[in-house]
Amino acid sequence: MLMQHRRMDAGTVLLLFPAAVLIMIVLGAIVIDVSLSQVRARELEFAAASAANDALGALDVQNLRATGQVRFDPVLAEAIVMESVAMGPLPTASVRSISITGIDGETPQIAVTLTLVVDLVMSPALPGGIGSTTITRTRTVSILG
Repeated sequence: MLMQHRRMDAGTVLLLFPAAVLIMIVLGAIVIDVSLSQVRARELEFAAASAANDALGALDVQNLRATGQVRFDPVLAEAIVMESVAMGPLPTASVRSISITGIDGETPQIAVTLTLVVDLVMSPALPGGIGSTTITRTRTVSILG
């Protein structure tokens, strides 16, 4: 009787194997898309930090030497950030905002916020999957005096 019980259970693993393979493929697809999004988010952070550093070129050096006050040209800062993003590793990223704060006695700061739409690789092939995701990152540069 024990031998007969084993023969009946022998085919169950064969029935579960296709389901296990399908689950592994879906999990692999999720891992690929999440990894792609994380890599793009890290690249976007680096691009925002680089653009914020480049925006320091809009500092009015003559005014700083003459009066000791920090002043920026916002139009020039925006142009520098736009060029930095266009020439950077993610030229499809869009500049959401550029803010210059802390001019009146506080620590001057330039904050750059970038947005990037990431086209996913595997998710569109899955039922109900999304085709893209939007990532936003902000980096701030402070001027210490």
